[in-house]
Amino acid sequence: MSLEPHPESLLRAPDGRPVSLKVHRCNWSGDHPENSLAAIRECYRAGVARAEIDFGMLLDADFLVTHDEELDHATTGTGRVSVTTRSEARRLRFRRPGRQGGEASNDGPPLLSEVVDLILAEPGPTLLELDIKDFEPWPWPRVEELARLIEPVKERVVVGGCPDWNLRRLLRIDPSLPVGFDPQFYLDWAPEDDDPEPLPGVRGAYGYLDAHVLARERLGLTADYLADRLGGLSRLVPGSRDVHLSLAFFERMLEDGLNAVELFHAAGQRVDVWTLDADTPRWRDRLARAVAAGADIVTTNTPRALAAAGDPAG
Repeated sequence: MSLEPHPESLLRAPDGRPVSLKVHRCNWSGDHPENSLAAIRECYRAGVARAEIDFGMLLDADFLVTHDEELDHATTGTGRVSVTTRSEARRLRFRRPGRQGGEASNDGPPLLSEVVDLILAEPGPTLLELDIKDFEPWPWPRVEELARLIEPVKERVVVGGCPDWNLRRLLRIDPSLPVGFDPQFYLDWAPEDDDPEPLPGVRGAYGYLDAHVLARERLGLTADYLADRLGGLSRLVPGSRDVHLSLAFFERMLEDGLNAVELFHAAGQRVDVWTLDADTPRWRDRLARAVAAGADIVTTNTPRALAAAGDPAG
């Protein structure tokens, strides 16, 4: 296995620096269910630079690799992941696309312990992001369980997500674990005609989804407010290596005069913008703009198309 990443899993910025194209839910070829063990194995055997999966805590032991907190949509199960036992989880199967309530596939959502075994068995350059889906604070024994589980592969993974409280608990157990933080529960942006997410839940005076007390009225320049706000949010997860920002949020900040990359690079953090796919409106222009602004990582379901678009010779 080569230690060089697959050339279609990254691109070169105009200044020559590499930009990783993070394979969203390990959707590399599209031949396997996303977040499945087959999809994860394919990413490792291809040697992609970065990939991502989602996981949630099971009721009694281990963690389940799945995007949704509810099992009903994507799997043959019902109810919440957090009330599902390990033995019940092992019997689950993915629903085939568009077949909710219908035909099951041969693949089931893997346990995180199975993913760790796969990583140990597959050498290569791939860095895997483990994206936390649990909103509720993890009990301390389960935090310790997770830290023990990923300890053998912690140099090859990053634990990321929005619930800063769970990231802090994990760092309390093992301060050396690589982590990444997405501040979207506190600060984000979406067009005004979009229904706001439950968190932050309100649009502040600066035009962002933001419930902070200083967002109740304009008290200065938008760029100054954003820089101060992001600086404070970054302290919620001390030592975070990656910062995850929705691409729309990142672009809006650029329009308001703040390049968040400069702020986070000064703190030694990498910036990941999500999620950009080929054949979405203006995707080539948006990719070029994010790369030119200094983004280190672009999360995508179509890494090969983005790599080709970012290749000056392509």
